[in-house]
Amino acid sequence: MKTKTLDRVYKDADKIPVQAKLEAAQKLEKLEKAANLGEMENVEKLKGTKEPYYRLKFGNYRFLLYHDTKTDTVEVLTLKHRKDAYKKQNLPWR
Repeated sequence: MKTKTLDRVYKDADKIPVQAKLEAAQKLEKLEKAANLGEMENVEKLKGTKEPYYRLKFGNYRFLLYHDTKTDTVEVLTLKHRKDAYKKQNLPWR
């Protein structure tokens, strides 16, 4: 499975603690090596969306993902603290 990480994710990563950055890097590495999203733990489809949006949970942080099924590509959209991850301004479909 191909992955594409938006520049916004790297900017978001600059704002989080070092330990969380290390965990985030490990999760992205696992995501790149995974054959599909089903192999990843703590990945769930977001409710209330018609498009295939997912979240990858680790610690107190969340990656928001978009899965393009036609090209089998996963786009990593944002990296936010859990309290901010699901706010309207951070969700691309709202």
